[in-house]
Parts: sequence; C-alpha cells; structure tokens
Amino acid sequence: MARHQDVEQLRRFVMEHGLPLTDMALFGVRCPYCGKSDRVRPLERPEELERDLPPDDLEVYRQLWQSLISEDSGLGVCKFCQNALLFVGGNRAEPLFE
Repeated sequence: MARHQDVEQLRRFVMEHGLPLTDMALFGVRCPYCGKSDRVRPLERPEELERDLPPDDLEVYRQLWQSLISEDSGLGVCKFCQNALLFVGGNRAEPLFE
C-alpha cells in the first residue's frame, strides 16, 4: 500500500510543479498505461532540480524518487494520461504500480 501512495503522491507532485521542466519526448518509448509513444517524457533527477524547486519540495521529490526506483532505472511521465513510469533498459517503460 505504501508504494501505491508514493506513486500517487509523485503523480500529484509532477502535475503541481509542472514537471518535467524540459519538454523532451522520448520517441519509441510506449506508455504501459495508455499505449501512446509520443508523449513519454523523462523526469529530472532530484539533483537537477536544486535551483528550480524550494528546498522542502525538493526533499519530498528526492524521497519519492528514492522510494520508487533502483540505481539503474529512472522515472518518467506520460503527458497524455499523466501516469508516472519506470524506465528500465534502453527504450522500455513499465508501470510503477499495477
């Protein structure tokens, strides 16, 4: 249940803060929720947002990031369905919670 809450909190955080700040679509990466392949965007790592987020918000983001991924993966979001994604391997995205 805690993972589900973290995923939902990340989803709300992304929408409230307009993340990702860079609007770069990852073509060829398909959203596992809606199937779109032109709307998937990588989320910035917490250290990349140190100048863009207030310290308290950055700490929340850092904790969410660390609770949801492992060392060799990354997070993203589908800007069509607004679901957070887990990037694994080259061009593959998986759901964070099923």
